[in-house]
Amino acid sequence: MIEEKIQVYGYRWIILIIFMLVNIFSQILWISYATVTLEATTYYNVSEFEILFLSTIFMIAYIPVTFITSWFINKYGFRIGVGFGALLNGVFGFLRFLAGPNYLLILLFHILIAVSQPFFLNSVTLLSANWFPESERTTATGLSIISQLLGIALGMILTPILVMIFSFEVMLFIYGLCSLIIGILFVIVARDRPPTSPSIKLTNENIIFKGGLKLLLFNKLYWILIIIFLVGLGAFNMVTTYIELIVIPRGLTSIEAGNLGGIMLLGGIVGSIMMSILSDKFRKRTLLIKISLLIAVAAFFAISFANNAIMLYIFGFLLGFGLLSVGPVVLEYTVEITVPVPEATSNGMLMMVGAVGGIIFILGFEGFTTPSGDYLPALIVLSILSLVSFILSFFLKDVKRE
Repeated sequence: MIEEKIQVYGYRWIILIIFMLVNIFSQILWISYATVTLEATTYYNVSEFEILFLSTIFMIAYIPVTFITSWFINKYGFRIGVGFGALLNGVFGFLRFLAGPNYLLILLFHILIAVSQPFFLNSVTLLSANWFPESERTTATGLSIISQLLGIALGMILTPILVMIFSFEVMLFIYGLCSLIIGILFVIVARDRPPTSPSIKLTNENIIFKGGLKLLLFNKLYWILIIIFLVGLGAFNMVTTYIELIVIPRGLTSIEAGNLGGIMLLGGIVGSIMMSILSDKFRKRTLLIKISLLIAVAAFFAISFANNAIMLYIFGFLLGFGLLSVGPVVLEYTVEITVPVPEATSNGMLMMVGAVGGIIFILGFEGFTTPSGDYLPALIVLSILSLVSFILSFFLKDVKRE
């Protein structure tokens, strides 16, 4: 009787596409100053640290907001939760353009944009669970992760080009208007879930938030994932935030910094596609996690010493492949090992510790350079921490599926 009610709807791809668009422009707003840090200091008449802080505020805001967001999504569902975040992102993304060179207003608007981000990041596996059969869930999760990476890549590559061809104001206007349009479109198009379940296996969403947190805190495998996410996402956030400052001492320009960021994100996109497909086909989550982390460790050590554009591009691609391809596999693995905790809660906690890692690394490594200004010491520390994550991954074990 239960199997007769199972049906997969083509509209799931419309939901996924509009969700991906929201993610893309959310990430563009976050990363839009990374490859024009020096130009932004001139435009707003502030220091480099104050521009870097605009990116860091997203991670700071994530820590308290993720708890509220997870509760809100679990209570009101995917459409209302993500829809609220999409409108918040669009409205204040557009107001960022209207603020002009007023840094205090920009900081306020960035805080409010940052508040919207957990609504997207905490809903990735919820969308997959609501709309996709088990055989497609990691692929759907992977595409959501890819949209985030694509947004970061576009923000890093297009921003210096738009600023150079047009101006700072035009760049802010384009990003803000697109974010607002996509936010409104999401509210119109999105639906919470299909009329019937796409899978027999359902996650129990009636677990109260407090109980869900308690289950997570006593899950040993989840603690290993927490460390992996803290290091991996924290390192990624640090490198993308500092990317212009990392490559300028090595003789690259801001355009080349944007290219490096884009290539790193391209590696992440390719890796996420490959690992998602392999994960759905073979269900060997822990093996794929180990492979991704091993690639990340090797690339991190290599990129620490690379001193020309070609080498940075090659190892940047591999670093993105290793660091980011692990994301969709870890998120789906998290859902499996934390049943019956709701997806928004288990994923939200992981994203939160990743934000904590970003704050620690961005603030902790500020000015942690050689006398010539090279961020080699910081990159070496991140390489060692990545190696620790790889070693810890050997303590993970696959969950037997019924």
